[in-house]
Amino acid sequence: MTKLNNIFVSTTFAEDDSKISDVLAECKKENISNVELGSNHIYEKNFKKIIQKYNFRFLVHNYFPIPKKSFVVNIASLNKKIRTISIQHVKKAINFCKVTNSKLYTVHPGFLTDPITASRTKNNYDFIWNNNNLNQNYDLAFNNMLSSLKKIVHFAKDKKVRVAIETEGSFKKKNLLLMQKPNEYNKLFKYFKPNDLGINLNIGHLNLASRAFKFSKFEFVKKLKQYILAIELSHNNGIEDQHLPLKRNEWYWKIINDPDFSKVYKILEFRNTRIKNIKNVLKLLNR
Repeated sequence: MTKLNNIFVSTTFAEDDSKISDVLAECKKENISNVELGSNHIYEKNFKKIIQKYNFRFLVHNYFPIPKKSFVVNIASLNKKIRTISIQHVKKAINFCKVTNSKLYTVHPGFLTDPITASRTKNNYDFIWNNNNLNQNYDLAFNNMLSSLKKIVHFAKDKKVRVAIETEGSFKKKNLLLMQKPNEYNKLFKYFKPNDLGINLNIGHLNLASRAFKFSKFEFVKKLKQYILAIELSHNNGIEDQHLPLKRNEWYWKIINDPDFSKVYKILEFRNTRIKNIKNVLKLLNR
């Protein structure tokens, strides 16, 4: 059994392009007070004032606070301007963690090539790429990500905010993403200690990546266990990144109920999901 005080609900459960002010009001109405601030919202003025209205426990995720001018965060970008803007956004997000008293900020590792935008295709929350500009230089992208992470971790340590890198995964577009395979983490953590950089283990992404690259999910988790600070929870069919509510008797419950993870954050990252379905999953987690 997992402890409900470690369970957070991502605001991504709301409809795409929703207002965070509306979503937080709904959370309060439904007595949901552990909230991860997600990415599928529109820009609003005075995010600080909006958040401070609520006596919630917050975590901050990648693209939040939503910038006025939308873009895709890519700390590994081969485009120096995009990489610089991405790092600037991440630093703003870490500063925002201080405002919200968030103990953890999750950053995405980035892509081998820059997406045009996030996909809003139902049941596949991925990204859209320009097929005429799929320049893939893995080593350069990895090194860019590494350089960016060093700057981010140094900045976060000064602010006393923990940073976790989210595990990635795609079945159909596996050649466009970083940080999907076990050997990539072996390489990454030659440069960071567990106290410097942690992992947000995305269960949905793990399902996709393990199928695409044919490795054991459980061995992956076992080898990286000391770095895992949070687990991002959603269900998918192994082909699309669907972000569906968890189901009974699935493979991921072995990880969720692992006693070694009793104190890590567990985040329900569902998309376009009704509150009643979230509460059904909370009941399963509290069994």
